[in-house]
Amino acid sequence: MPRLIALLVVVLIACTPSRAQPEEQPAARPKIGLVLSGGGARGFAHIGVLKVLQELHVPVDVIAATSMGAIAGGAYAAGYTPRALEQLVQATDWNTIFARRAPRADLAWRLKEDDYRNLFTFELGVKEDGLTLPRGAAGAQELGLLLRALGGTVRDVNDLAQLPIPFAAMATDLATGKLVVLQKGASLSTAMRASMSVPGAFAPIDYQGRPLVDGALVRNLPVDIARQMGADIVIAVNVGTPLLPRDKLTDVIAVGQQMINILTEQNVERSLAQLTPRDILITPDLADVSAGDFAKGEAIVAAGEAAARALADRLAALAVSPESYARFEHARSARLHAQTPAPIVDVRVEGLRTVNPQSVLADIDLPRNVPVDTAQVQRQIRRVYASGDFESVSYGLLDAPGGRVLVVTPMEKSWGYNTLQLGGSLQTNFSNDNRFDLLVLHTWSWLNRAGGTWRNELQFGTIRRLGSEFLQPFAAGSHWLAVPRARLERESFDLFSGRRAIAQFESREQFADLSLRYLLGSLGMVQFGLGHAHTEMRLLTGSTPPPPGGRTDGAIARGQFMLDTLDAVGYPRSGYSLGAGITYYDGPPGSAGRKTAAQVSATAPMTYGRYTLVASVAAATSNQAWGVRYGGLFNLSGTSRGELAGSSGVLVRGVFYRNVSDAFGDIRMPIFGGASLEAAAALAPGEAFSWSEFRRAASLFFGAESPVGPLYFALGKTFGGSSALYFLWGRPQ
Repeated sequence: MPRLIALLVVVLIACTPSRAQPEEQPAARPKIGLVLSGGGARGFAHIGVLKVLQELHVPVDVIAATSMGAIAGGAYAAGYTPRALEQLVQATDWNTIFARRAPRADLAWRLKEDDYRNLFTFELGVKEDGLTLPRGAAGAQELGLLLRALGGTVRDVNDLAQLPIPFAAMATDLATGKLVVLQKGASLSTAMRASMSVPGAFAPIDYQGRPLVDGALVRNLPVDIARQMGADIVIAVNVGTPLLPRDKLTDVIAVGQQMINILTEQNVERSLAQLTPRDILITPDLADVSAGDFAKGEAIVAAGEAAARALADRLAALAVSPESYARFEHARSARLHAQTPAPIVDVRVEGLRTVNPQSVLADIDLPRNVPVDTAQVQRQIRRVYASGDFESVSYGLLDAPGGRVLVVTPMEKSWGYNTLQLGGSLQTNFSNDNRFDLLVLHTWSWLNRAGGTWRNELQFGTIRRLGSEFLQPFAAGSHWLAVPRARLERESFDLFSGRRAIAQFESREQFADLSLRYLLGSLGMVQFGLGHAHTEMRLLTGSTPPPPGGRTDGAIARGQFMLDTLDAVGYPRSGYSLGAGITYYDGPPGSAGRKTAAQVSATAPMTYGRYTLVASVAAATSNQAWGVRYGGLFNLSGTSRGELAGSSGVLVRGVFYRNVSDAFGDIRMPIFGGASLEAAAALAPGEAFSWSEFRRAASLFFGAESPVGPLYFALGKTFGGSSALYFLWGRPQ
């Protein structure tokens, strides 16, 4: 019995649960939330912070971001490396990204022609309730394409919580002023674009019936959103623009910017108050950087990197092992590496009410059943935008059997297709040679499904002009157009004897014709027309009678050929232009009889770094005795306009200039300094050209490619003749 009892005791002891502590398990890693603020170009500093986090092996579990922070954070969440983002900043032409229109070389021909009139690109819409302004001052087409490319690797994700790193972007509902957290039901590119739609600069983004603008207005540093996404520890990077000091509030632009800064800083202060001792705040030193300093990308990235390195000890405490971080990086970037080109099997156009979708399809030329990449698709989207018919053009790619469907979504102009544009030119030698013209152009597009456009032109000043034309394509997207037009034009000019004006005349022209035009894409056009013209010359002051045969009245035939790929008309750096035209006059008895007027011109810029040489030649004949006139800046500088005149003439010139913007610090407007050499000859009927007939001139100038057109300040001198100091606003004639 004692043995049995002992055995029972042993069994009971063996079966009793042990009270010893279990083996200790490693503590769970806290979830890290990255919060990136907006700040325009200052947001490039986020890339420097990401570089340091990667170097220290600090994983990021969720990202909440605003404006430029949404671009950096969204791209990182989708799989891009900090190094790839840094290279993107360095390679991007930020002036082009925010341009109001497509590069000039790609523009529709009608828009290229308008550049020679020095028309402002800004349009006013004409509606029943008055004039309407565009919704944004800056262009966003190239920005949209950039963001679309960044988000293309995750284009099928419509819940940003499902990205490799869960992500949310902040936007503001412009109608209510409320915060909108873009995550569920939003693509990455849409979220990034909406989050940085700075009011006044960019048009709002329509999202689910809500007009969205920059999230910085209500939540520039969304710490609370990161907490809601599950963050235990927040790494917040604040690059917001501080308030301007009182002495900088000198104009309406500064005051408007200050209002936005006040709203932003107030909500940032509330967000900063939500940080705990466990959280980490990184504030890069950007005292000398503004929100618009996109050209300083490299320095801004370095500032973010330096600020993060200053807190390396605290950040390193959040690091994981190299093996764990390698797994994190692989999962984060897997989708990026899996992206492959695919064939386009169909193209659809959606969202149009005024513009015929067939015109959009006519601009898209993508091969079928051949894999195409993002760059190829975006080239086609740029062609659609270059038509000038849209505020912006977006696109999407849908998976389909055998490849993908390209869905093009143009945004029609919010200000409408009945528009006004202003323009003009001014040239003065501050003495006796002064020319000024003010131009108003009315354009009414898409009056029918083929794309008929009615244009009316009114010009005051040295040249008085009233004109109207109707551009009627044979079908939507057709290269063939019928162009009926009519014009009345008067121009006053002085007749010189030596250097002295002895009389003032007025040339008058009235014509109406019907032309057939063929567009060579955006490259140029060929045109031929028949009509009727009346031209004459009248004496205004002085005693010199008009020359005999100065009047024509009868049928005309016109032919014209133009090619133009110049990137600008004021200070071109690339491309070329070629032009030729001839007009045949068949007047009745008592008029000037049968005469022809012809013009030939060519321009070719050659650029080497910041240096450009523009060589040009122009020759013309006129049916008027003094119809070809030279003088003025770059047209025989130093000589008064019309001092050299005849019924035919030739002008040859070379204009050399250098971009000197780098000498003016932060100025963004292109500034140039340069010189010109010119030679011109004008002859009466029957005279033969010889080199001895040419007058020679030169100029030194300083100028700019301004928002209102080219500007020039110059000193010109005709060899053996007079000199003059000039100011010119507009394209050199």
